[in-house]
Amino acid sequence: MSAPPLVTVIMPVFNASATLAQALGSVLWQGYEAIEVIAVDDGSTDDSRQLLATYGDAVRVLHQSQQGPAAARNLALQHARGEYIAFVDADDVWLPGKLLSQVAYLQAHPDVSAVFGRFMRWETPTGERRFAEPPARAAYEQAATRWRQQPEPFKTTALKGDLYADLLLDSVVHIITALVRRSAIDDVQGFDASLHTGSDYDFWLRLSRAHRIDQLDDCVAWYRIHAQSITRQPWPQNAEYTILMRTLAQHGARGADGRAVSEVQLQRRLFGIAFGHGYLHFWHGQAVHARRAFAQALSHSFWHPRLWVYWILTFLRPGHPAAKGS
Repeated sequence: MSAPPLVTVIMPVFNASATLAQALGSVLWQGYEAIEVIAVDDGSTDDSRQLLATYGDAVRVLHQSQQGPAAARNLALQHARGEYIAFVDADDVWLPGKLLSQVAYLQAHPDVSAVFGRFMRWETPTGERRFAEPPARAAYEQAATRWRQQPEPFKTTALKGDLYADLLLDSVVHIITALVRRSAIDDVQGFDASLHTGSDYDFWLRLSRAHRIDQLDDCVAWYRIHAQSITRQPWPQNAEYTILMRTLAQHGARGADGRAVSEVQLQRRLFGIAFGHGYLHFWHGQAVHARRAFAQALSHSFWHPRLWVYWILTFLRPGHPAAKGS
């Protein structure tokens, strides 16, 4: 039998000491032997660096000043030796069987450049601070044993092939659920490090223009939701909006398979992104950014009553935190 393909797992790490062991355990316990794990310490100020050092040869550690996850992934890619590349964040968890099933799928489908799965939002119960316990190591070992003894048949969803049109309407691929051929990543030249958020969405849009992406009908990861999550922070830049507008300007609304997104759908999508950005800033007391985003949303749905209410409130409610400015 030929040797299994090497998989490089890339993990950006920033002040993640509280969750790092769970994330790394979920990778190292997958039961796939041809693996290298590269963690990039993105300028952590907690004891993440010291914790990473305790893993010895099991985890290769790179360091950079704080530049964000896109730059961290690009740095790791410069050192990666794997034929396949997977990504996991330092506060998330892979579920048992993820890696074995996805490697097998790419091996069986040489025309597919990336495969991904479903994920589950991992939140604390209302009023509590503790997250549910992730699967124990024994669950990973049992899943690996079952897979080796009798691989399960692949079950795919309707999301497969040319996903460009699907991605225009939603960021349907979560990066922590995916396995990608290194050759495809090189083809699109990695991640755009100028984007502090949304670089994974930009990556999938670019990859989907010329590469087949399939989804397996399995939940393969837990995505942890907490106050420090990048997606919960009110960044001044509406990265998703910027990425989508840039992509439409470059490539239009039609994929290589001929499927096109209608103008009505696009306007609804752009409105939702702009309004959501403004709403987040409104409730974080950042009136200037909220007002700018609401004005942007008006260009996509002028007669939206709820939008007008929020836009006016940024001027008329001086006692609300959203009127205090940025």
